[in-house]
Amino acid sequence: MKIRRTLLAALFICLTSLAAAQRPANDVAIDGLHGKVKNVTKITYEARTDFQGVTSQGDILEHIETAYNSKGWRKTMTFVTPEANVIFRSRFKHDGFGLATVEQIVDNNEQVIGRTYYSYDAQNVLKEMWVEDADRQIESRTLVRYDAQGHLLQRSLNDAAGNIYRREVFTYSGNNAVKKVVYDSKGKKMQEWRYEYDDNNEPIMQTLYDYSEAEPEMYITVFSYEYDGQGNWTRRTESELVDGDPVLQYIITREIEYY
Repeated sequence: MKIRRTLLAALFICLTSLAAAQRPANDVAIDGLHGKVKNVTKITYEARTDFQGVTSQGDILEHIETAYNSKGWRKTMTFVTPEANVIFRSRFKHDGFGLATVEQIVDNNEQVIGRTYYSYDAQNVLKEMWVEDADRQIESRTLVRYDAQGHLLQRSLNDAAGNIYRREVFTYSGNNAVKKVVYDSKGKKMQEWRYEYDDNNEPIMQTLYDYSEAEPEMYITVFSYEYDGQGNWTRRTESELVDGDPVLQYIITREIEYY
């Protein structure tokens, strides 16, 4: 199901941020946010540049609204169309430690169309998540492994039968992932991602080495940010380096509401 794959892609991004600490304070910290955050509306726009070189926000490519409770745990993630119609929503249930245990995915009529379950070890560190469709059939499993400092070392993506089809291996400098290598089901390296960070621990450069085609390719993306008084970015631009020159591709805005 396409919706499920879209949701998993968003969740994998959240899981990557778990590398910062073995026992994160709450979901606000996991999501790299500061302060008592209540709601975040994140919108990704296609960047447009006119003949005078002036850039502006173009079509909306993605619209996600995330709500947190007063303790900083994620309540819902809502995916919205450019026309402000709900595509689907994730509703999170937590245990006594605040850790997400079940995620219900509902459509715009609040009907459950899938579930994601999270499993932890004795130290409350995430070890596995699996996805079920509306008929309670398992669609996929993801296994994760951490080091003693809580850094995410490996993420293995498996199909319903338990066959691995993708493996991601992370390397760190301090608390930041500086390299991610992606392997296919046969152990062949498909991609290598390298990152550089600013003083706010936000990525400012991303280099992708793509080995999936006969001729390897390299893509470099640079990021710039604007921040609010709480130290959270509210605007991010993403530009691709073409012959050494940055070409703006995306503009991402975040409207953040605090308690």
